[in-house]
Parts: sequence; structure tokens; C-alpha cells
Amino acid sequence: MTGTTAMRFTVGERRVRPLTAAEMLRMVELGVMDAHEPVELLHGMLVRRGPKTPAHETAKTRLMRWLAPGIRDERFDVRVGSPFAVPDPTSLPEPDVAVVERVEEPPAFPTAALLVVEIADGTVRTDLEVKPPLYAAAGVPEVWVVDVGRRCVHVLDGPAAEGGYARHRVIEDMAERLVPGHVDGVEPLTLGGLLAGL
Repeated sequence: MTGTTAMRFTVGERRVRPLTAAEMLRMVELGVMDAHEPVELLHGMLVRRGPKTPAHETAKTRLMRWLAPGIRDERFDVRVGSPFAVPDPTSLPEPDVAVVERVEEPPAFPTAALLVVEIADGTVRTDLEVKPPLYAAAGVPEVWVVDVGRRCVHVLDGPAAEGGYARHRVIEDMAERLVPGHVDGVEPLTLGGLLAGL
């Protein structure tokens, strides 16, 4: 199943009632759910987050180092593994990296981003099929999915009103530079520099 439309789950012939983001947050507030439990809400279901493998964490660290000058110069903020509020009330995805505009009083959960990056190390299908339509519906102009296993980066841009992205290209040449279209003032990052040794 892809995330292009609201997912429907059944038990036998009965439909499962999806959990909403507001309900999940209330459960955390009441102590019914641990705030640090490694799950994210996708289409009404609590989905276990992928394992934080050494390759996953190394790629995330390299992305943070690459973005550090912009954070330091207060050109943008970066959220790491934090909830991202999308229009679908039954979803509260937690992208690995979200570059957001810097504002005086940042919201608890951003509703917009300049760039979202998912690091897929065993979670490619979720990161490529389920989560991008949620980000597109929120107007995120560009999503990168770092596929550690295939040693490539999927670049999705041009969010469509009906969900999903108009363009999807795959960067596999280790010398090719990754240049975000909406994040100003960052040096190009080569695919090889991101994935070396992983």
C-alpha cells in the first residue's frame, strides 16, 4: 500500500479505527505511551521506526555537519528525528532531518520545511512510498531519501496537490553533488562524501 491516499486497515470484515495525532499526543501526556518509544504515527497506525544502525547514524551526523554553518549563521533551523505536523490528522511523521525556516518563536512541531531528509537503512519502502505524500501535502518542496543499501539518494521535488511529487530522480554517481533547491548558502555535498565507508 502506498501513502497516496488514506490507508484503510481491516480485521476480518471490520475496518480499524485510525488513531489521530491529537490522541497519540494525549496518550503521551497521560503517560499511557512513553514519549521516547521508537514509533511514529502513519495513517492512524503506530509504526516502529527503523533501527538506528551505525550507517544510519553516520549519515545523519554527516548531514548535520554539512548544515552546521547555516545553523550557526541563523539562516535556518534543523530538526532531527522530531515530529512534523502534516495535514493528515492521522499522521505525525518524524523525519530524520528537517531543515526549517528560522522563526522567533518556533512551534512545537513544524508544519513547513525547506528540505526533509529520510535515511533509509532497511526502511526504503516506507521512506519512498508512504511518507513523501504526507510531506507533499504539507507543501515541502523537496525530499531526499538516502538509500544506504543501494548507495544512492532519491531526490523528490515538485509537490503535487493530489499528493506525491512530480519529479523523482536517483543520484548514484559518487562524484555528483547534492544541491538542495530551497536551502540557501550551503556548500554542495557529494554523494561520496555522504556515503563514504557506509
